[in-house]
Amino acid sequence: MSSPPVTDRSTIASDVLAVPRRRYLLSVLYDRTSPVDLETLATDVAVREHQLPIVTEEQSEDVAVELVHNHIPRLCDLGVATEVTDGSDTRRFALADHPLLEADWVRSLLEQPRGGAACDEAVLDRTLEVLRSGRRRTLLRILSRRDDELAVADLAALFVAETRDDVRLVDLEERDWKRVQVRLVHGDLPALADAGLVDYDRSAATVSLVDDAPQWQAEWFTAGPLGDVAPSSNQADSQPQPDRADATADTDDCWTVTGREDVIARGHEIADSATDELFVAVPDAGLLQNRCLDRWRDAADRGVDVCVCSCSEAVRDIARQAIPEATICEPQFDCLNFPVDGVQPGRVVFADREQVLLVTADTDCEPAATDCEPCAAGLTATGASSPLVRFIREHVAPRLDRLEQRDEDGSDGQQSTPLPL
Repeated sequence: MSSPPVTDRSTIASDVLAVPRRRYLLSVLYDRTSPVDLETLATDVAVREHQLPIVTEEQSEDVAVELVHNHIPRLCDLGVATEVTDGSDTRRFALADHPLLEADWVRSLLEQPRGGAACDEAVLDRTLEVLRSGRRRTLLRILSRRDDELAVADLAALFVAETRDDVRLVDLEERDWKRVQVRLVHGDLPALADAGLVDYDRSAATVSLVDDAPQWQAEWFTAGPLGDVAPSSNQADSQPQPDRADATADTDDCWTVTGREDVIARGHEIADSATDELFVAVPDAGLLQNRCLDRWRDAADRGVDVCVCSCSEAVRDIARQAIPEATICEPQFDCLNFPVDGVQPGRVVFADREQVLLVTADTDCEPAATDCEPCAAGLTATGASSPLVRFIREHVAPRLDRLEQRDEDGSDGQQSTPLPL
């Protein structure tokens, strides 16, 4: 993934809206169905700025001077506003036909230029200032995938791996991310903390997303460039989970998934969210789909350490060809591969040691058609403190650490090494 260009729409929109007076100007034009002359425009902007029904002539003139010499030229250069010429000496202005103005979050802010009830205008201004930077938006996306605090050095390394196409996370050295870390410490993280979006502990050199920041409740923010970023406190609601009518949840971080497509979708979701490590166990080739291989290969391409484990030689061969960078291994003791009373325990998907999916396939279910595949269900959990995640981590993580140590010692990662489970 490449870093967002400085001219992308989110950056332009944030730049346009971050200045309150410019935001009021666009809001006035948005409310009008016809072009507005400069005097009326300046007066309406002053009214919104001072929150008074009537403003003085001096206040209107001060606004008019800045509009003419600063904001109007800027907006016209960007193509967001335009000056309408009708042959008269009166200068008139209107919104231009620009794609930015079609965005729901931009329209929301033009309708409520002070941000609405969810957060005050000071928070709005600081947040829009932060969103000007594509780099800071990327940092928020990375932090949104973490359930706990992250070391600043690790955040810098993850940022480099995510924004550069020529490196993988596992190949990074300190010199690759050290300059980024300095920039985070002295610029990006203090700015994000000032906006209330992250909790930055300078002394401990750690950072985490603020789950209950007021911005998450603002309509314009949730519809904006970070609308797909859900704070950890809302992950259970934001994840595309199966219908809970078909699920039973003992806790908020553990639930069942029923139905083949929902099970596959959950596995894809976990693979897509992996940032450091992805472990999958597949007992036989019949449970292996090309779309799953594509997700695992995508994870490897973005620098995730991928490990595919199976007793099936066919599965290992397919995975080795599809994902050359992955570690391929054969379990020595694997209870997940033995059918019990017609139920074949299926794949395991385990990402970053904090998300897991355990799948079962019922080989004795009566098919509705001769080509029907076995019924599927799964138990899934998210969060490092989840009992299910902790159970899998305790059993799998030591083996993964052992494989990683072998790779560091110079062995071939594409092995078929016994892996006791």
